[in-house]
Amino acid sequence: STQSTGVARLRLQYKPAFVVKKTPARLEMNQEDLKSCAKIIQESVLLSRCTEEQLLTLCKSATKLKYHKGDILQVERQPQEKLFLIAKGAVGREKTDVNGKTHTIDTYLSGATVGSLHVLPRDPSFSTTRVQSDEVETYEISSEFLNNYLMTDPIFAWNVCYGLSLEVRKHTRNLRTPLLQQKAKPIPVVAVSVAAAMESFYRAALNALMNQKLTGIPATSLFPNMHVQLPTRVLYVNGFKGIRQFLDNNVKPEETVYPNLTRLGAAITPGVIMSPISSILEASNAGHANTEPLYKRWTRGLVPRTAREIIFGVGLNQLSDYCEERVPTVVANPTLRSAVGSLFAGIISGYLSHVVHNLSTLKLMNPKLTYGQHIRDYVKRSEARVPAAVPAPFKKAATIFAALVTPTSCLIRTTQIVGTFIIINGITTAFETYVAPPPPVAPVVFPPSPPSSSSPPPLPSSRKITSSTY
Repeated sequence: STQSTGVARLRLQYKPAFVVKKTPARLEMNQEDLKSCAKIIQESVLLSRCTEEQLLTLCKSATKLKYHKGDILQVERQPQEKLFLIAKGAVGREKTDVNGKTHTIDTYLSGATVGSLHVLPRDPSFSTTRVQSDEVETYEISSEFLNNYLMTDPIFAWNVCYGLSLEVRKHTRNLRTPLLQQKAKPIPVVAVSVAAAMESFYRAALNALMNQKLTGIPATSLFPNMHVQLPTRVLYVNGFKGIRQFLDNNVKPEETVYPNLTRLGAAITPGVIMSPISSILEASNAGHANTEPLYKRWTRGLVPRTAREIIFGVGLNQLSDYCEERVPTVVANPTLRSAVGSLFAGIISGYLSHVVHNLSTLKLMNPKLTYGQHIRDYVKRSEARVPAAVPAPFKKAATIFAALVTPTSCLIRTTQIVGTFIIINGITTAFETYVAPPPPVAPVVFPPSPPSSSSPPPLPSSRKITSSTY
């Protein structure tokens, strides 16, 4: 029954793990070991704010042990009796799930700590720690010593609490601004213009390849009419960035009756305004198939192109910032964070804009056909991509699905948008970071508080480890 299965799984989860632990060899601690031990302690979560005196006390209490490949340091679900400081070698952590399957969690190299979050209350260990390298040397501090030290030295206890609070802060500073509430950064026009000029060649080449694949008409050049495309592209990209910043500075959604609707309108406005500029760029790439003059050719496919530009504008602006905020904090470089955020925003925007882009291109290339005729032809082209194993009654539905969900030239279009976002946002961010960084924000200065007997002990002025300490 379901209940008995649940009970069985519960028993398996808490069933003690019977693992034979070999007795490691004990080594003598010397002055170099004390320095190494102190350095590792300073990198731990639990003891990162210890003073030099406290580091020395902790290191003198540590035991140095030597393990061999396959030895077990700690068994899953057994009380965490020691804090392990990895001085040499590598260890791995393994977790057994409720079905008895073993999963690898992490691999720790020298300089890491294991068990710091379970050692004080002697909580059951989260995982089994096993030696992976040929040899591993550890410094081990007992839970009993750490608890006694905390009970007898209030300054040490305060430093432990402070170190833990700093660690908690790291995980509570993640930015989570909603998509439509993203605010524009100040625009460095020179950087945006340089980025747009470089991107115009990249975009022109991929656009020519994409039109060739979509229509079957060979492209005569990868860079047609660049004397028109380059300045138009610079105006186009600056327009998207400038209109967004203007609306952010002058539109106050929170003061309107429907703030979210106002934010949505502000987000799509740059795409609507810049659609004619985009049409000129597209028309510059279509002269080999549509012989109409440029002043007339740019109007072909304007309606679906406007929808495409709305998706592009939101992706370049709000969605790129949204994704950049959610890049893990381990990626600290601003330019790299911008590139990663632009990568994901480009994938999403490129995919969502495929169908309307293809429809606008088909209308531009062959304006004589109506939109309905183009849609039917576009869907019909996908028949060849439907597997032969699909039953005949489902062929039509499968063809429509292939045309809309896996559009033609999907990979080229997504690559184009991803590259565009990375080039424009990446160069702009690099310029702001390395060439013209913003002025530093003046710190807020508060009046000094009167001394109090209950005030926490002052932080040490320096925690640098010197050879004279040991």
